Amino acid sequence: MTRIIATIIFILTVSVLTAQTKDKTIFVGDVISDTTTFRHNGYRTGLTSILKSKNKVEIRFITSPSSESQEYPNYTILTFNKKWSAKYFYFKVDTNSLLSKSINGEIDIDTIFSRLVSNNIFSLPDQNRLRTEKYEYNPETNEFIGYGMKTADGTCYYIEYKVGDFYRRYSFCNPDNYADFYPQVYELRKFANIVEIFTEWTK
Repeated sequence: MTRIIATIIFILTVSVLTAQTKDKTIFVGDVISDTTTFRHNGYRTGLTSILKSKNKVEIRFITSPSSESQEYPNYTILTFNKKWSAKYFYFKVDTNSLLSKSINGEIDIDTIFSRLVSNNIFSLPDQNRLRTEKYEYNPETNEFIGYGMKTADGTCYYIEYKVGDFYRRYSFCNPDNYADFYPQVYELRKFANIVEIFTEWTK
C-alpha cells in the first residue's frame, strides 16, 4: 500500500452502538497509512503481526529498552471491535514466555483514546524524519550557532496501529530528553505525552 494521508477529519464508521461511543463513529483525527514501515522490525516481537488483526481499531504501544539493559520489551494493546478492550503483555523474567493481563476498567478507555488522538498518535512522523537543528544567534558577532543532541542509550518506543484498512508503524527514542532539548519541535513533545499516557495507565 502506498503512503496515504487521510482527510483532515477521518471518521471510522463502526457497525454497533456501544456504551463507550456516543454515536456510530469514532473521531480519530489525521491518519497516515504506510505498510512499508513494517518491513523492518527493530524490537523483539512476541506477538502476531498487526497486519493480520481483525479489529476495527488497534493500537500497540511497545516499550523496547536498550540491549545493554537486559530488559525485555513490553506491549500495551488497545483494541476496538464491538467495544473497547486493553491488555498489557510482558515477558516472564529470564524466559521467552509472554504473559498478559487485562487493564480494562482501570482508567476509562474512551478518555485514554481521546488523549492519544489529541496528541496526533495516528499522524506523527518517525523521529528520524524530524528536523532537530537548534540555533542560537549572537547579535554582537551577527553569527548563528547550530548544535544538536545525541544519546547513546535509553529506551525506544514503537507505535503500531490499524484503523480500518490503514496500517503504520513508527518509533521514537528518549522522547522526553529530546523534547526538552528541542522545545520548538512539537512532535517530540506530542510523543512524550503519548509515552506518559501509556505509562500512567500500566504502572
